[in-house]
Amino acid sequence: MRSDKKVVVGVDIIRSGGNDLSKYLYAIAVVSNGVVKRVEEGGLGRLVRILWDNKASVLAVDNILELGGTKRNVIKLLKLLPPETEVIQVTLDDGKFTSLREVAFKAGLTSDKSKLGPVRTAVTLALLAEKGEGTKLKLFERKVKIIVSKGRSGYAGGSRSDKYQRNMRAAVSRVVKKIREELERRGFDYDVMIRRSRGGVERALFIVYADRKDLYGVVEKLRGYDVKVRIKPVINSKLFVIDEGSEQRKYLIVGYDPGIEAGLAALDLNGNPVLITSGRELDRGSALSILSKYGVVTVVATDKNPPPDVVRKLASSLNAQLYVPPHSLSTSEKELIVKEFCETKGVQVRNTHERDALAAAIKALRTFEQKMSKLQERIRLMGLKVSNIQEYKVRLLRNEPLSSIIEDIITDMIAKRSKGESRSEVIKGLIKEAIASRFEVRDKERRIRHLTKKVERLTKENEHLRSKIKELESIIREYEYQLTILKNELSRDVLKDRKIMELTQRLNNMSRYVSELRREIEELGNVNNSLRELIKSLVRGDLVATKVVTNLVSAFELKNDSLVIDVDDEKYNLLYLSLSRAACVSTELSRDVIELLRSSRVALILPDDCRELAIRLRNSYVPAVPVTGVVVIDDIALTNAEIINEVKGCIKDIKEAIRREEVSELTEEKLIELISSYRSERVKERLELGAKE
Repeated sequence: MRSDKKVVVGVDIIRSGGNDLSKYLYAIAVVSNGVVKRVEEGGLGRLVRILWDNKASVLAVDNILELGGTKRNVIKLLKLLPPETEVIQVTLDDGKFTSLREVAFKAGLTSDKSKLGPVRTAVTLALLAEKGEGTKLKLFERKVKIIVSKGRSGYAGGSRSDKYQRNMRAAVSRVVKKIREELERRGFDYDVMIRRSRGGVERALFIVYADRKDLYGVVEKLRGYDVKVRIKPVINSKLFVIDEGSEQRKYLIVGYDPGIEAGLAALDLNGNPVLITSGRELDRGSALSILSKYGVVTVVATDKNPPPDVVRKLASSLNAQLYVPPHSLSTSEKELIVKEFCETKGVQVRNTHERDALAAAIKALRTFEQKMSKLQERIRLMGLKVSNIQEYKVRLLRNEPLSSIIEDIITDMIAKRSKGESRSEVIKGLIKEAIASRFEVRDKERRIRHLTKKVERLTKENEHLRSKIKELESIIREYEYQLTILKNELSRDVLKDRKIMELTQRLNNMSRYVSELRREIEELGNVNNSLRELIKSLVRGDLVATKVVTNLVSAFELKNDSLVIDVDDEKYNLLYLSLSRAACVSTELSRDVIELLRSSRVALILPDDCRELAIRLRNSYVPAVPVTGVVVIDDIALTNAEIINEVKGCIKDIKEAIRREEVSELTEEKLIELISSYRSERVKERLELGAKE
């Protein structure tokens, strides 16, 4: 099958550019008939130019994902390849990954299994692909999209605007008709979706079930003044799916410690150890092969900052998240993390490489653990029964919003249960389950005492309102009785009398007064119902109550009457700062007030339109969180209980910022200044002592 003019281009990555494809650097080798014609380094532009200039029939790679790091980047690159170029992944055999060094050793290209550099890797890939090693990747499906649209999007002004648009739509319609005729004449199977408008066609999408090369000479790209035609081959949806079994596979968090002797550790999303190993032959290719047997890798972690390039490449090859700690983990920190984990799980590590790899994986797991716990808690509170929660945890690790994941869980549950029930019945069932499991009593003794006093005051107000309602109802009955008597006594002849006219006027006035009293009764009833609902929410724990202050000074003075929250064994007083937007903007933060608030451990919640003031307070290390939906009754503010978690998070962030600032404050200049000041004081004391003697 080989042609005498067959050209194979081997490529390996030298430097990754992350999400920016233009920053990638490749090692490129051109081989023809077993002879290396050209070896060089270059970026994406040079790689594509070499492929086109040499009319390469094969592009040989170690791993298809290495070309761009992400699926999106790889797809962009594949669309730039010449249509006759095939892509062969040399390390793929029957859907299984194999180390490139092993393939080269078996093929007789190397005498040992020593490590290959990028340039040597590119040459080896090209030679192996020419020998028939590896697997041809099916890049595109047997499907091509043809998009026909208007060449311009603007509108002409004046009286010619409609004519201008009709001319373009008519031109699009003619091109669509011509393409249909060509496809039908040549017997292509296709679908077409057309969006019509007045005077012609606005846009058309053809889906032709054929290879892109079959359409050469049939449909051509066009970018005219009135019409634009684009042709897009459809990327194979299974291109990046390799060796996927029918069984549900584990999702893994992997720690990798590269080196002459490397360490590899894998944990599942529940923190259970799946793999802990090390060895001299545990390079990136071997790690890929081993991990593919255990599950799907979602996170690759390292214990170093910045991360080694090998770890970056491993994460890129697996299309996984790369976790890098804020700072390189110290030996003592790794020992402590691993010792605690091994005692809990009953496992052992044999050497420092396994320890470092396991510590990196545990550190990454702990970073994402809070997110996963939050997802499980939300599912539990809503009463949802999820069998495949691991899949949703993976989406959370990829920084998808929690709200979007919860919506998808509900949608999936409805789809599963709706087979035997109607959609409305399913939704009602889910709502009943959520309501039944969510309302649990969580009040503490101190909050109950505080809320009991509030309930007593509201009860007294309720009794007062009830007595007023009874009084008003009695007046209404009296007026109704008088109205009945007056109506019975009235007649046509009596209406002529002036006195009767006066009484009629009084009746009208009393009727209006009765209507006003009834409205007042209804309003008082609504207030009463609202107060009852607030009381119930307070008792259930859905709402929390705290003191209202109108300025920062009073926040310090009233802190002892406020709601107390506990963060890391420290008590903070939570207050609601009630200010208008104008007051928030004009409020000045003096150093004395800030120091008082910080020393008193005061935490503030503010109206949502005071976000700017909240940011200023947080920058001054005073916990401040904007909140919506606050109900203020006298000097008490009621808000959603979830605000407590937000305030705690803010306090923890401020503590971390203060810690970092304290660490960075002692610079070399300040240390010299401190020593100079100490020396001056010592000289001054000696002079004073000498003067006394």
